[in-house]
Amino acid sequence: MSYSIQEVAKKMHITSYSIRYYHDQGMLPFVQRDANNNRVFNEIDLEWLQIIVCLRATGMPIAEIQHYLRLVQAGVETVPERYRLMKTQQVRTQAEIRELQQHLKLIDRKVAHYAELLVNPQPDSIVPDGLAAAQAQVSSQPSTK
Repeated sequence: MSYSIQEVAKKMHITSYSIRYYHDQGMLPFVQRDANNNRVFNEIDLEWLQIIVCLRATGMPIAEIQHYLRLVQAGVETVPERYRLMKTQQVRTQAEIRELQQHLKLIDRKVAHYAELLVNPQPDSIVPDGLAAAQAQVSSQPSTK
């Protein structure tokens, strides 16, 4: 089955601009062109695009993705280096997930706190230390407008 760039963009939840960029950067080496010179994508192209989107979403730089894709094309002798690249990306992504989980814990506490205030209206007792003093200091400074 073949797909137009618009179909691929919709299917992959990315812009056609991004797809064109990846193709122009040599990251989609097997994409064909039709009689009107439009890009035509097949299932293999979608697999390549899926790994590109995954690696970009997890913060891998374009140059590193390009290097990885060249290694894939070079053959089985590059498996050790590909493993190292993927292992490094795995560790980076796991660290990012841990950091996001910590952020989510704080957000969850705030959501629970505000939900309680909505059910049981009362003064907000959880505000950053020194908030009132900081607000007073800002409001007492002359305006620079």
